[in-house]
This record gives sequence, structure tokens and C-alpha cells, in this order.
Amino acid sequence: MEFTRHLSLLALALFAVLALYGRSADACMCMPSHPQTHYCTADYVVQLRVLRKSNTIEPGKTTYKVHIKRTYKATPEARKMLRDGRLSTPILDSMCGIKLDLGKVYIIAGRLPHLTACGYYKQYTKMTIAERHGFSGAYKMACNCTVTPCFGMNCLQQREYADGCKWSPFGKCETEFSSCVPHNLRTRNGDIQRCRWRRTQLYKHCLRNP
Repeated sequence: MEFTRHLSLLALALFAVLALYGRSADACMCMPSHPQTHYCTADYVVQLRVLRKSNTIEPGKTTYKVHIKRTYKATPEARKMLRDGRLSTPILDSMCGIKLDLGKVYIIAGRLPHLTACGYYKQYTKMTIAERHGFSGAYKMACNCTVTPCFGMNCLQQREYADGCKWSPFGKCETEFSSCVPHNLRTRNGDIQRCRWRRTQLYKHCLRNP
């Protein structure tokens, strides 16, 4: 999608998130993203267990020693970083630092060089089956579909783009139970491909019981 088409939307999204959480101008600011977007744009996506942490290895950083249980994707640079089994994050919340619980298993989708709150991190036991399935392969097959944040009462009822799906950061059904995938449609002019939310049984159940 063209950048100019989304500029005003991104600005609106930023103000909406700031208003929702009441954060100050010097606080950490991140655009909301669907887990699929995190997967597709990440330098690395891993399942790991947090072993220990230190605040003395890098100035201003918390360094976590981790055991990588599974690597879903990684750039060559990220693979080199992951070999050390260490991930660093800013100590301060205002610098988008995060806190991981020792002994817990997480799925993390991050960008180099540091892990921040603008990436994805979630305890594995707290993820839905659809989220686990997405990170283990479903998101990878749908990276040509764009998930676009939208805000407002009726934003999800507006017309979808052919190459993407609208997504409300304030709803859970698309976030926890679906992914935006290509779908072939048969028309009078032949088959065309459009992106739409995958209608799993869990997703349909969520829509019926929001």
C-alpha cells in the first residue's frame, strides 16, 4: 500500500493509543500491530525460555540470558546475535524497555539491535491456539497480505483493500483467533485473489461472543 494513503491513519492511531493509556510525550510510543505484522516485519521470531538477567553487561540495558527452544525466522545478522543466547532491552520503560519473567517461555518477534516494547513478546502459555499456529507457519504464508490498523465504531465494516485486511487494536477476535490470508474469488472475469480474515471456528465463535 502507498505510504501517503496511510499517513493520516498512522497519526490518528498514535494519538488514539496515547489517549487510551494516558502516556506523556516523553514516554515510549509504538504503533499497534497485529501479531501477523510483527511476524512478517521482524528480524527474528523465536520461542525461548528466560534463564537469568543482568543490568551490568551493557550500560542502560537489561540483558536476558535465554535458551532458544525454536527459531521460526531470522536474518543472518539476527542468527549471529541469537547464538550468544542474550537479548538486551532498555532498562527504562520510557525508552521502550520490557520486563520478562525468569523461567517463563515466550514467543518473541523482534528487530535488531535491541528488544523493545514495539516488538512482540508474549508468554507461550497465554497465547491462543490460533496465535501459536500463526507463529509456527500460518503468518509466514500470508505476509503478502497487509494488516492495517483502523479506529472508530464502524472501521471494520468499511471496504477492505484487495491486498489487506482492516484491524482494530481494541478488539480481540482478529488478534487472537485469525490471520489475514489470500483467498481466491471466482468472478465473471475470472479468478481473482483478495485478502480476508481466516474464518476459523474459534474466530467465528469469538465474533458471536465478543
